[in-house]
Amino acid sequence: MAASKPNVLFPEYLNEALVREALECGLEYPTRSSVHIDQFIVRTATSAGDNYLSDVFRVWVRYNRESSANGERSEEDISLIVKCMPDTGFRGPVIGMLNAYEKEVYMVRNVVPELSRLMNGEKFAAKIFYATTDPVRLIIFQDLKALEFIMADRTLGGLDHDHCCTIMRKIAKFHAASMILVSSSKSKAAELNEHLEYGFLNPHIPIEDNTMLEILGNGLTSLVTCAEKHWTGFSPNIIAKLKQMMPNYKSRIQACLNQKFSNGYKVVNHGDLWINNIMFQYDASGTPIDVMFVDYQLSCYTSPGIDLNYSLVNCPTYDVRESRRNDLVNVYHTTLKATLEAADYPVVPTLDDVRMEIKRMNFFGFIAAVSILPIVMMDASPDVDISFDALVDKQKADQLRLLQYNGERYRKSMTVLLERFDREGLLD
Repeated sequence: MAASKPNVLFPEYLNEALVREALECGLEYPTRSSVHIDQFIVRTATSAGDNYLSDVFRVWVRYNRESSANGERSEEDISLIVKCMPDTGFRGPVIGMLNAYEKEVYMVRNVVPELSRLMNGEKFAAKIFYATTDPVRLIIFQDLKALEFIMADRTLGGLDHDHCCTIMRKIAKFHAASMILVSSSKSKAAELNEHLEYGFLNPHIPIEDNTMLEILGNGLTSLVTCAEKHWTGFSPNIIAKLKQMMPNYKSRIQACLNQKFSNGYKVVNHGDLWINNIMFQYDASGTPIDVMFVDYQLSCYTSPGIDLNYSLVNCPTYDVRESRRNDLVNVYHTTLKATLEAADYPVVPTLDDVRMEIKRMNFFGFIAAVSILPIVMMDASPDVDISFDALVDKQKADQLRLLQYNGERYRKSMTVLLERFDREGLLD
């Protein structure tokens, strides 16, 4: 999941040897190149609040290598992203619990390139150059910023309709490509089930030992506390239902995220589609024309309702979320249908099928609204620790949640969302 504050002092392992190894392995993968590093510069790549399980650095490199065509050496520049998942603090055990490093490497090295191939070169993620666990878990990617992809501003309250439509079309192509991939190989579904069995929640970890479940569960406690004490004019009936849900909330999270089903359709989900895991490319007029996903560490092979519920809650502005939700679902289905029909896929899901998957996983939309949307909507506050460790530390977490859940934008959005969740029966 895409908030640890990058270190001011760069780790010693971010050195010339690592950069050279990444380029030699990745430039012509799977063929190995011979590279000489002339110069490299390391900078922090993210701000506090952008990444939770990882530290991210940008490395600019000037290098030269021998041309395979004429044997001459040529000087080139490249910008790389180094994503580090250190085994420190509370993050280390959670990264292991979620299998986050192994899953992301599997996705960007094995799955995403196959999906791109099936979509005639459509790009879904940055190219991977190198991955290692020595001395720490890290992955080195191409820098999407160098390809003119940028992250939207999380603090503006969400994305407009054009941005959300761009996301829906990309999700649809991503999902469709995974369906085509599975249909082309009898063993692929079993492989995906093995590697992408779960996303946010490892079903093999007991409730009492599951840190992610504890964090998600604490979100509801904070919501109830803030709504009851600070949200003037809020429905006492909904507060009562939320309080009644609290003893069984963790079990309901497990039941939603770990459910098995044989009807409907399954896809590879990105699993964590919020604003900071999505980068946009724009035309000269500022209109979004393409989108790329980052942070594939929570990907899972299950109902498309995971990506749809999560992104429909966390990405749009208030107005788009409330007035254009059905339109965005239609955009998703139109692209899914066209993509599958172009590939002669045997049974194309209908719009009703899509709506059924959204309904199947709609409690995940509630979970996202309770635990992720407060982060998306939080006002910038440099004095507040918003690292992953702060989410686990009770005193820091209480301070952070008070700021998040009492934000005006979150209260406005969540008031209407809770009324919809209540009408849909999710609070009963």
